Amino acid sequence: MRAESELSLEVVILIVFGVFMLLFGLLLFRIQTGELPYAPDSTYGLFLVIVSFQVITMGKTPFGDLRRSWAVIVLGVCTAIVGMVACFIPGLLAEPVRILVGILLSAGGVALLVQLFFSEDKARVWLKVPGALQHLTVACGLVYVVSIVLGIITLLPGITTDTVTAVFLVIYGVGFFYLSWSIQKVGRLYPPGEAE
Repeated sequence: MRAESELSLEVVILIVFGVFMLLFGLLLFRIQTGELPYAPDSTYGLFLVIVSFQVITMGKTPFGDLRRSWAVIVLGVCTAIVGMVACFIPGLLAEPVRILVGILLSAGGVALLVQLFFSEDKARVWLKVPGALQHLTVACGLVYVVSIVLGIITLLPGITTDTVTAVFLVIYGVGFFYLSWSIQKVGRLYPPGEAE
């Protein structure tokens, strides 16, 4: 237990996303029956805070990777502040936060899916190598497609039932676990110094 973990920061944040989505999906089955109280703003706010950690620490945005410039860090901090306010004061930013999260999920999912299949150094190369890189392609594709679906559901409340939404959230959570496993596996097989 005292040994240092080999998990990268990216993998750890993806695991946190997976836990968040899986737990949210499982709880939503009880929330929809009225057994548990629910504040959507707080959920959206917490999502924004987790996204902001990814942006600030690694420059990874919902639309792709950016250099960790001061502008990117300030953007991440502002996103975190909006998320925290939504968590602390439910109702204050209800509509803007819902729309922001919906756009981040749907538009971000589309942008990442396009990059995955049209970039010369991603799926086109990965699919030719059996094993971990193929798993990475499938995991990325799964997460991006479900992200688009959940973004549309967030932007258009009432488009589907809470049960269907809960199922997508569970799939999304499992997708993040699969993606984090794939990234960790690829990192071990192809260390950064051996990118070729």
